[in-house]
Amino acid sequence: MRIEATPKAEDVVARVRETHPGADLVFVFGSGCCEGTAPHLFAGYALTPDQVRVGTAGSVGVFADGHVRRLYAGRTVVIDAEADPLADGFSAEIPLGWRFVVRYG
Repeated sequence: MRIEATPKAEDVVARVRETHPGADLVFVFGSGCCEGTAPHLFAGYALTPDQVRVGTAGSVGVFADGHVRRLYAGRTVVIDAEADPLADGFSAEIPLGWRFVVRYG
């Protein structure tokens, strides 16, 4: 699993960083209940033992659980951002009207 980020995603990460000064930000790919394997950006997140660092996006560490690492093994995963003023969720970009999405390289 190789991680890349688009310039738009990196810009949104910078915007989130401005709203969370000093917070440790992490991207997490999990097999969660709500949005499947969508990338989530969290401030002050407590990683689980199964979440392993798989790369960096926008100077933020990217972590994935075992299921996601197996799913994307040998593939390039590109983190991108889309404007979505109606988005709902727990990821840190949502209040800013954005949503991180996955593209494949």
